[in-house]
Amino acid sequence: MNSRERLLATLRREKPDRIAIAPFVYINNAYELFGYEPTIENFYDPQDFDIVTKFVDYCEHYGFDCMHPHGLIWEGYVRDSGENWDVTITDEDTQDNKRRITTVKTPQGSLRQIANFRRNGPHMIVYAIEEYLLKTKADFEIFSRYTPPANYIDRQLVTRMRSAVGDKGLACPATYGAFNTLNMFRKLDLLLMDPYTDEGFYRAMMDFFLAWNRPLLRAVIDAGADAVEIGGNMATSMVGPCFFSEFVLEYEKRMIDDIHEAGAFVVYHNCGDAGKIMHLYNDVGMDVWGYLTPPPFGDVDLDEALRVIRPDMVLRGNIDQVEFLRRASPKEITNKVRDLMLKVKPRGNWMLSTTDFFFDGTPEENIRAFVAAGKKYGDY
Repeated sequence: MNSRERLLATLRREKPDRIAIAPFVYINNAYELFGYEPTIENFYDPQDFDIVTKFVDYCEHYGFDCMHPHGLIWEGYVRDSGENWDVTITDEDTQDNKRRITTVKTPQGSLRQIANFRRNGPHMIVYAIEEYLLKTKADFEIFSRYTPPANYIDRQLVTRMRSAVGDKGLACPATYGAFNTLNMFRKLDLLLMDPYTDEGFYRAMMDFFLAWNRPLLRAVIDAGADAVEIGGNMATSMVGPCFFSEFVLEYEKRMIDDIHEAGAFVVYHNCGDAGKIMHLYNDVGMDVWGYLTPPPFGDVDLDEALRVIRPDMVLRGNIDQVEFLRRASPKEITNKVRDLMLKVKPRGNWMLSTTDFFFDGTPEENIRAFVAAGKKYGDY
């Protein structure tokens, strides 16, 4: 089987020739391998470096079954100027930092967001919102009335991804689930209290953003996405099973149902705590759950996950890349992957993966040991 056939067989719950080796990797990993240092402005799609093709080359270099996650544009959540939507952007720059103040004027009032871009290494730019757009109910009324259609995923990038991947894997743009999407506009502590202080307001926001997302997700799938990876890492064990089941689950499920209806698979991305809520994932409807993060960076016990997760859900992950893959010896990595493969092969429906993307500086010999062990012990 080639990588595309192997991944599609896995997603269809068929038996491939071996367990797919499909760690979640990000574009910084390709930048590192090929020695490119992006700027804050060109991080997503530099004109002097073809990140779409080079990402596939990166996966081929190590022998990964490529799950290409590119396409999301962080600052695209607040659309450019349009009818009754006048956007002004002020950037405060230093060499490796940017503070972006976005002001939106509408006939009904103004909105403001402050976001920070930071370089945390030669190859990675991180993004965090300092001041959120939706601070009050009135802000949401303005946004929901005047915002242009969602456009935070670059559909041209997705089409290029699908062409570049070919038979080496799948185009799987990574974006956010229903709860995480709302958190791009409203601060998390407020969002966690909204269902209790004004449940109607909370549900109106969730319903709005589901509808706002739907045309974009369909367009992304039409552009060539085989699967869509949606982030669910903001509603983790921290919120507890009652909050998740009452205020999150139905919205994530509706988004997943929309993606399925449009013809793509769904990978659900929770790279943190999930031990207290993972049994509820059986009802959410995703095809794949990643990333079964064990302690100390998560709370997932693998044996418990194998016990409670329905057997027809594909699982992806469980190898720590924060410390273990960076600091362990190749022999230790081989043994860890061997033990994991022997445990999960009887179940099947598994992808060998890290619990998130590789940190800069992960030794090449360790990544190669990870892949070699996956191939040696992952055969069915």
